[in-house]
Amino acid sequence: MIDHTLLAITLGSFAASFVNAAFATGGVYIMLLVSVWVLPISAAVPLQSAFAAVSLVARIGYFWQHIQWRIVGLFVFGCLFGVYFGTRAFAELPEATISVLLGCVLLVLIWMPKWKRPLPIRHPFFFIGIAHSFLGALFGVGGVLQPFILRTGLLKLQITGTLAACLIMLDAMKVTGYVSHGFSYFDYVPHIVMASVAGFAGTWTGRHVTHHVSEELFRKLFRILVSLIAVRLIYKGWTM
Repeated sequence: MIDHTLLAITLGSFAASFVNAAFATGGVYIMLLVSVWVLPISAAVPLQSAFAAVSLVARIGYFWQHIQWRIVGLFVFGCLFGVYFGTRAFAELPEATISVLLGCVLLVLIWMPKWKRPLPIRHPFFFIGIAHSFLGALFGVGGVLQPFILRTGLLKLQITGTLAACLIMLDAMKVTGYVSHGFSYFDYVPHIVMASVAGFAGTWTGRHVTHHVSEELFRKLFRILVSLIAVRLIYKGWTM
């Protein structure tokens, strides 16, 4: 029989990687939404780092010359603090609480007004690293880095490469944190392998169609999808 969980993760990884390569960001939500739909949150959140690894490495390879390493360095330094406290909170909170909070966080991230003013801080990406990594370790999605980096004035290729470099280093720290709190990635090796293969294929495909997809239509449908799943998470956690 077909393992429907494995099939869903594979298709989700392809879609997420395609979106990331074509639009620079957004795929993390798709992968998280698919994961929490077919897996318990206690597994879905830690697995996000493993699912995204190959896609991130592929994007780093494709866009290496466009990466802004100063932003990466400041962001990663902040992540050292955010990951430590985020993984501790994830290990201690009940799954129902995380489900409700994750649903609320997704609604806020997807509907909050765009921040148009620069942060009045000398090195903002250090503090962005703390906030993004804490939320990412606790909920599987940070949602802080992307909107701010989109407002830096960097070109699309620079954004894509810099995001990938930031996130691969964050994910390495998150994996270490989850393992230290007892999560076993070996229990999900088939899911990780299939997500990795699909992630590479999705990145390659998205990179070649980036100029042929309506970004405006995508963002409208994307908001609706995320909102529906967020409401389901809140209901699921509330009734546990």
